[in-house]
Amino acid sequence: MFLGTRTQLSDRPIESIIAADLGSTLIHVCLIDVVEGTYRFVAHAEAPSTLSEAENDVTIGLRRAIQRLEQVALRQLLDQDGELITPEQESGAGVDAFVATSNAAPPLGCVIIGLTDELSTESAQYACSAANVTVRETISLGARIRRWDEHAFTALYENPPDLILLVGGVDTGPVALLENAGRVLNLIYGDVEAERRPVVIFAGNQEARKPVLAILQSSFDLRVVDNVRPNVHVESLGELQRELAQVYERVKLARLPGYRRLRHMCGAPILSTASALANTLRFVARSDELAQGVLGVDVGGASTYIGAARGALYQWAIGAGLGTGLGLDRVLELSGVASILRWLPVPLSEEEVTSRLENARLRPYSIPQTMEELLLTHAVIRQSLLFTMRSMRRQYWYRPGARPEEETTPPFDLLAVRGGPLANTPQDGLTALTLLDSLQPVGLARLVVDWASIWPQLGAVALMAPAAAAQVLAQDGFRELGTLVAPLGEARDGERALHLTIIPDGGSPSDVDVPAGTVRRFPLAPGQEATLEVRPSRAFDIGLGRKGLGGKARVRGGGLGIVADTRGRPLSLPQDAERRRAKIQEWLKNLVGNNSQPA
Repeated sequence: MFLGTRTQLSDRPIESIIAADLGSTLIHVCLIDVVEGTYRFVAHAEAPSTLSEAENDVTIGLRRAIQRLEQVALRQLLDQDGELITPEQESGAGVDAFVATSNAAPPLGCVIIGLTDELSTESAQYACSAANVTVRETISLGARIRRWDEHAFTALYENPPDLILLVGGVDTGPVALLENAGRVLNLIYGDVEAERRPVVIFAGNQEARKPVLAILQSSFDLRVVDNVRPNVHVESLGELQRELAQVYERVKLARLPGYRRLRHMCGAPILSTASALANTLRFVARSDELAQGVLGVDVGGASTYIGAARGALYQWAIGAGLGTGLGLDRVLELSGVASILRWLPVPLSEEEVTSRLENARLRPYSIPQTMEELLLTHAVIRQSLLFTMRSMRRQYWYRPGARPEEETTPPFDLLAVRGGPLANTPQDGLTALTLLDSLQPVGLARLVVDWASIWPQLGAVALMAPAAAAQVLAQDGFRELGTLVAPLGEARDGERALHLTIIPDGGSPSDVDVPAGTVRRFPLAPGQEATLEVRPSRAFDIGLGRKGLGGKARVRGGGLGIVADTRGRPLSLPQDAERRRAKIQEWLKNLVGNNSQPA
């Protein structure tokens, strides 16, 4: 029997909740309940997704995950028919509510149609990079009409995308070509059944809105948003990005097998994992009053997400199809094997790396069995984050005249990371090094991990029980890895870069010099706080806007204590392969210890 709910929710206060996150590879479920008057995280379990199997139903994998949760929590949650018991019974069986998030659906396949290959079309591509969207093709209306007739016409008809994004023209620009594009789309899909027709979003010239609406609105699910290029000097992507996120939730997620049963179970709307995680990151930035905000990272098997929350501002980018499982093909396509090899501290041939990655792609549920396999997984994570971060910088932090590789990440108070490949890495030092290499943070930041895979679910829980979400996040949501210190600048290896004075509460102060070109850690236990004084050399800026300017701050310890990265920004790896591997081995040994060497 398919998973459902035995009874409807009663009017009594919600105390116990099951929150699920359904991914393309794994399904995570957690149990939240009131313990001594406070909402607490009680237990967690996971099971493989069943979407790629013969069963092909999200609720089947969900039921298996809840069955495992029953074993962990020693509590009955399902009845004899496999249905979720709600509300919680007097015996303690069942829960009061169920919520779910999901990123199990593949990215939206998109075709962009624009007037030219520049300006509006480029802006549309950047907007797509901040959503769960893969741009399949870009069609320029300024190209020869023969190309539209012979190539684009046939491709659009035989293999309809999920989405067509129609852009072009400043707000006082031409209208005729956009009207013609609308007529061509009507012609292409005139005899195609409605459920196979793509969603159309118009984000072009305001003058063309009415005629395009008149042509398309009776035949398509048509959405109209602000022009992405109202004039040649202004780029306006926010409304389009929000619409893309909504189309993913309403179109791709809603088509998941078993989605209707899943929706029937939920006490709140089903959110995409990205949207729910954004809720959590925004809450953390506000509640902790973080002046420089939070940078959040989520690395999954099929996609990579980066979100930044500062006050009321939220910015994000999605590496659609970039991941450590089903997303491996896209990582290899964009970076090539050589770029993955450069992050390995051991010599491997391109053939061996390709073979191992193909094995990981075919077996997305497997976990690394050796240190060598783990290092290879983290090399893939670096590439996924590098591409996603590059998109983030281009959209929000671009400096005119700077090349993408010269861009750095602005300072953040908190780096919050999640995703199975990172959360399940047993060596905290390897996780920290991977993030330092790929995100290249600047300044002083706390580093925390979503150890229980719960942050997106709490973003969904907040819709129906905000107190539960806030209390669980504060009490159980973070595993502290420590504090990062990462200055901007360059100097010769071995030259003094930083002088640190660490004054732990109730302990003796210590003074250390950190040379340039290295990554080192200094002890500060989890839960312990200290005053940290940082004095950089004249070659380095610790994020205060001036080289050589020092500062003092209160910091918190963690599994790694305090980590100082003096390799400079942007990070530059040695070109010589042997020297590069030796450097990476040195950095790993400093953060991980002798256990960083392959077995």
